[in-house]
Amino acid sequence: MNVNEYKDIPYGPYERNKLDAYILEEGKPTPVLIFFHGGGYVSGDKSSFQANSLMEDCLQAGISVVTCNYRFITTDPFPAPMQDGTRAIQFVRSQAEEWGIDIERIATSGSSAGGHIALWNALRGNLANPESSDPIERVPSDVSAFIGFGTQVSKDQRFYEDIYDGPHIQSNIALFYGISSTEELYHPNTLELAEKASAINYMSASAPPLFMTYDYPFDQPYISTDAPVGEMVHHPIHGYILKKKYDEYQIPFVFRHTSDPVRPGEMVRFLWECFS
Repeated sequence: MNVNEYKDIPYGPYERNKLDAYILEEGKPTPVLIFFHGGGYVSGDKSSFQANSLMEDCLQAGISVVTCNYRFITTDPFPAPMQDGTRAIQFVRSQAEEWGIDIERIATSGSSAGGHIALWNALRGNLANPESSDPIERVPSDVSAFIGFGTQVSKDQRFYEDIYDGPHIQSNIALFYGISSTEELYHPNTLELAEKASAINYMSASAPPLFMTYDYPFDQPYISTDAPVGEMVHHPIHGYILKKKYDEYQIPFVFRHTSDPVRPGEMVRFLWECFS
């Protein structure tokens, strides 16, 4: 297996618009998985994916890998992280000829906050701006599939009203929206942002297949009142609720959690099925 590594490649104009690419030499264009790290939108680094077995599994199976940083909400609130996700996908696709990437077989993945960035973009579909003077912005941003680790599907606090009676709110939610305090969460302007920020609101018949896995058990369709905030925001019910919408459209959706864990090699098989 020959892998060409490209480190700290700028994909946009901002300091954190950097990616690492691990591109296979296959003699023909390869599919690629683009990964966005977690960290509550305030921390983390693209290098974290190296500790995830999916990276090596992809490379061994003939799938190139790209890992991305993005702007933090400490300086750039929504929609900046999501826009960086769009830009990263467009940039990777723009490198197809130079890197030997198959532009028709691009998938995204992410953990926690990075998962929501990737999911938001996956469900939005193609966000290219054909009228832009920036050639990268004219490149399509749609993807063939998504794999999420502990992924939220909503940044709207109202999402929890019928499934959770506990005291917690989403971590860093005021920073995410650039508001001064959580008391503003239900102000009309913030609710409008919440609608736009929540990936689940973009579900449609053209959505790509999904694979979502969570590090908590799922045995009831609600979140326990005494669940810590980390469990609340990474609870399998996020995937469960989105899967119900997927089932209405009969679009493939693999849902895993500690009560029904990921099978060996299952994620790579899922990707190849989506790329076929």
